Amino acid sequence: MRLIFRYIILLFTIISSLSAYAEVLLKERNIDAGEVYSLNSSVLGEERDIFISLPESYYRSNHKYPIIYVLDAEFLFDITRASVAIRAARNYMPESIIVGVPNNTGKRLDMAMEIFNDKGDPFFHGENIGQTAKYLRFFEKELFPNIEMSFRVNNHRTIIGLSPTFGPVLEAFWSKSDLFSGYIVLAAEIGKKLKSGKTIAEKLVEEIANKQRPSASIYVGTSSGDIAKRGDKEATLYLELPKWLEQNANPNIRYKFEIIPNEDHYGMTIPGIQSGLDTISPREVWLVDYRKFWQSENPAKALQDAYLKLSKLYGFKVIPLEKGFYSIHNISKAADIMERQKRIKELVSWLELAVEYYPKSSALHARLSKAYAQADKPDLSAKAAKIAKSLAKAFVR
Repeated sequence: MRLIFRYIILLFTIISSLSAYAEVLLKERNIDAGEVYSLNSSVLGEERDIFISLPESYYRSNHKYPIIYVLDAEFLFDITRASVAIRAARNYMPESIIVGVPNNTGKRLDMAMEIFNDKGDPFFHGENIGQTAKYLRFFEKELFPNIEMSFRVNNHRTIIGLSPTFGPVLEAFWSKSDLFSGYIVLAAEIGKKLKSGKTIAEKLVEEIANKQRPSASIYVGTSSGDIAKRGDKEATLYLELPKWLEQNANPNIRYKFEIIPNEDHYGMTIPGIQSGLDTISPREVWLVDYRKFWQSENPAKALQDAYLKLSKLYGFKVIPLEKGFYSIHNISKAADIMERQKRIKELVSWLELAVEYYPKSSALHARLSKAYAQADKPDLSAKAAKIAKSLAKAFVR
């Protein structure tokens, strides 16, 4: 009886402590390109759907991945997921976890900033406009902890918002610079004024020029269709701000202001997301030349050194791709080439490093087993084959 009573007390304590915070993420259903979870938010006072898409390699590694938060997810989640997937598969950027926050409660305008035209008239209209700080609290106090508890993520976060949901993106950029490392602002109205009287453009320039800010990347894009509607002032800002920033920007801030031609307010999202991702992860930085690796005396060391350098540049651990999309710039393709060249010693070292990056990859362990056999190391070959077989049986995704 005493044991039962103790159990009831413990259960009551757990339930009480849970009610003091947002509920944990609860998986509800699948969507075509990911999974849907529900999160009961005490900050927002409602239950929100959360979309999750994991990288292709997630279950073969122990790696912690960068994360991209997407507002307007019912519209932008699939676009972002597909863009990231193809760019990562081509080695243009790191594989990333995508988290979408859709507007399932019909409160999209709550995320809009209070901004005004030159006459002082509000640009957005609605009852609860200007709740950007509340949404950042939701991110910081509820969504981030739940995501970090449920998935392997690192400290590099990006946020994407589209008019009017660029509100929390801009608010985070100039008020909470520790929350995100990358910012993608779509269909931005940079000529509009804030409550302070400054324009969005002035506030952006002030922050990008702030030498005390931590490293960050920001993309601000609009369409030629919007420029035609907004007039010369908006066009001039987009063209002149980058020129001024060339001499005054914090060198640790990557930035891009862009007018996308032949598009309208919402049509600019696809090229805008692509351009934003390239601003944060320029392909010329990420596209490491694997030819130099297999042509070097020690390909494994060359690979490791290159990715250590990239990791240092971005402030989180970056690992090479196990395989790619019709590309030579990945571990598996380089292994093919070294095997064809009959560089078995180098191939063994290469694959030993590869299974450190992807310890749950049955394919890499199987290849390592074959390489050990070619190097006349039967015991190691048998051991690697046993691991490959065990992983193949255990892998259910």
